[in-house]
Amino acid sequence: MKSTSLKLTHGLKRLAERYVWWNSTEWACQHAPLFLSHVMNAGAWEDIQSLRQEVNDALLKKILLQAPPGIFTYRSWDYWHVKLGISPIPPLPKRKF
Repeated sequence: MKSTSLKLTHGLKRLAERYVWWNSTEWACQHAPLFLSHVMNAGAWEDIQSLRQEVNDALLKKILLQAPPGIFTYRSWDYWHVKLGISPIPPLPKRKF
């Protein structure tokens, strides 16, 4: 996945501390596809609303189209594809062994 980085804002810092707690907030913003995928998959409703104020839907769509394997559940995968108007919904990304 192509690396995308984000400017660390107060809102993104709060989300990074909550959803990628095992790494620094700076790391999360430097590894935006992983960070945003975790928030998109496991985010509480309020956190999803905060995320959508911090980043635009075009970036979320890009993240979804290049999603790393093993992060999204079927439920969040389907939700985000419908929410962002991506049709048909492709299968979840799979790990290559």
